[in-house]
Amino acid sequence: MGDAPIEEGSDEATREEQLRGILAQVQEDVRMGHAHDADALLRQRLDEAGLSATDDEIRSYLGE
Repeated sequence: MGDAPIEEGSDEATREEQLRGILAQVQEDVRMGHAHDADALLRQRLDEAGLSATDDEIRSYLGE
């Protein structure tokens, strides 16, 4: 590790990184049968993460 101080927020994921992680979780939950409504689960996970998305973005994320 370097001697420079860690900048505040340097370990926080970008919005895009958060979205990719949430999408991967949702896709895996649906694939494993833990969830059946990807749209509802994605909206729930985004809300829990404090992220917003339009209906068009949701459809795009889900490949609809």
